[in-house]
Amino acid sequence: MTDVRLIDVSLRDGNQSLWGAVGVRTSTVRRMAPLMNTVGYHAAEIATSTLLATAVRYHQEDPWARIDAMRQAAPDTRLGFLTTGKRFISFSRTPANLFQLAFDLLRRHGVTRMWVIDPMHDMASAMETARMAKRAGFEEVVGGLCYTVSPVHTDAYFAEKLAQFDGCEAIDSIYIKDPAGLLTPERLRTLLPTLRSGLRHKAIQELHTHCNTGLAPLTLLCAADMGVNHLHCALPPLADGASHASGLQLVANLRARGHRVDVDLDAMQRASDALRREATLRGLPEGRPMAYDESYYRHTLPGGVLSTTRRQLAEMGRADLMPAVIEEAVQVRADLGWPIVVTPFAQYIVTQAALNVIAGERYRQVSDEVVDMLLGDWGEMPGPVDGALLDRARQSPRARARPADPAEPPSLDALRARLGSGLSDEDLLLRALMPAGQVDAMVSERGRAQRLQATGQPAGLADLARALGDRQRPLSIAITQGSTTWALSGSRQGKPH
Repeated sequence: MTDVRLIDVSLRDGNQSLWGAVGVRTSTVRRMAPLMNTVGYHAAEIATSTLLATAVRYHQEDPWARIDAMRQAAPDTRLGFLTTGKRFISFSRTPANLFQLAFDLLRRHGVTRMWVIDPMHDMASAMETARMAKRAGFEEVVGGLCYTVSPVHTDAYFAEKLAQFDGCEAIDSIYIKDPAGLLTPERLRTLLPTLRSGLRHKAIQELHTHCNTGLAPLTLLCAADMGVNHLHCALPPLADGASHASGLQLVANLRARGHRVDVDLDAMQRASDALRREATLRGLPEGRPMAYDESYYRHTLPGGVLSTTRRQLAEMGRADLMPAVIEEAVQVRADLGWPIVVTPFAQYIVTQAALNVIAGERYRQVSDEVVDMLLGDWGEMPGPVDGALLDRARQSPRARARPADPAEPPSLDALRARLGSGLSDEDLLLRALMPAGQVDAMVSERGRAQRLQATGQPAGLADLARALGDRQRPLSIAITQGSTTWALSGSRQGKPH
């Protein structure tokens, strides 16, 4: 039997899969971290660069403060970060110096575990990313193989790619990342021995799979049977659906099968209950078990991409286009040479599919990101590219505007001189990679909260609750609606008036 260790992904992948990447706020992290810290997880996935960006863009929250809140309230839990190779925050290639700065900052803020994947299976690039993480001081670096199904993603393809990790000193262990939940128990039983046969020094210790097809709970049990001892799971309501298997049920199933899982199930239930209360109060959806759907294997879109695309189409008033966009994504992926449907390529594929559907004509407009992709910015496509699409990309304004010899990216000193000599490293990174207006709004909100804190005024409901509970503090409350104000003030011992 296997000694299984659990990795919780609720606040990162659960959020991206079910809440459009925007449901979790810093206040959520503050409430959940102390509860999660008592469960006994091997690690908790706290963020990707996408979630750093959504904290700023949608909530005007400092993402570094969010990580600090998790680290401070969950000191006994390893914090993990997923990086997808050649990009950080932006959906274009990120210069190496900004990558290194990002990794240095993550480590400075208490993140000690990193998952490294390259969606195009450019393993040399992934290994260089792993070395950056080690230079930053990460204690655990886990190299990933991204699983998918396509005519070109065969067992031989996967085994040849994964074997390249075997001699990399910066990679501590290996995991299989199944972002679309395509693995089945039967497929794992044939794939895993093939992958292991090409490894001499590294072990495949971890499995990350989603519930899109409803099979993830069974696939995780199969993985434990085969000796995979680190399994990813989530807390309801951020489990099931397009997210991960429920940790509560997974523990029960593993123990029923005879595997050992050293976690506090009651603590996990308390954490899940708290998350459910938040979802109810804020009207956020709850993941439900998925019925098996064979057609899902045609488009293979990850849960996070589906929920985000659905939200974006609804914001445009075109929610009715979702089925057509999903169907068009199947053709776009084939035309592009079968890239794996994971960030950022999943977003590129879906965006291009939406452009085709809205225009009523395939590739009338080819997105800049797809042009860059076809011109080699992310490496070689795994399969043949449609010739007509490649011709359109080469003749596009984006392609004509590309310099023959791209300029060297600016140094950090040059960026600091341009963006502000007094910036912290954290703000420098955000300003280098995000629109100025979004960062300005975050900085403004951060300053407002700091000013309120300095004057002793509550900045939010949590601060208000603490203030009301302080019996040594004079009480003064005023509520205004229109031209009417209701006020209550006085000492805690005296009579209010």
